[in-house]
Amino acid sequence: MIVLRPPESPGIHLSVSEIVDLLWLNAALSDGVKHIHARAGADCVEVGVFTVASEQSISDYIVRKVCGRAIHSVPALRGWSIHRP
Repeated sequence: MIVLRPPESPGIHLSVSEIVDLLWLNAALSDGVKHIHARAGADCVEVGVFTVASEQSISDYIVRKVCGRAIHSVPALRGWSIHRP
């Protein structure tokens, strides 16, 4: 699991399903992502991702890359940050 936090003063409010859709748009076929689930926390979004990676460390790396791609390429996610729970 990974935690995404919006900026202190988010300009755009996104639903959990919109965030999942944006992550899917930034997941490449070669990432091996099979499922993305998210739930809203008090000041964050908790994201669980299932991949076909053979090791947890590889899966963690893939998830950080997909989330990073989304944050860097989607204007609505600008200013968001990635954290470990």
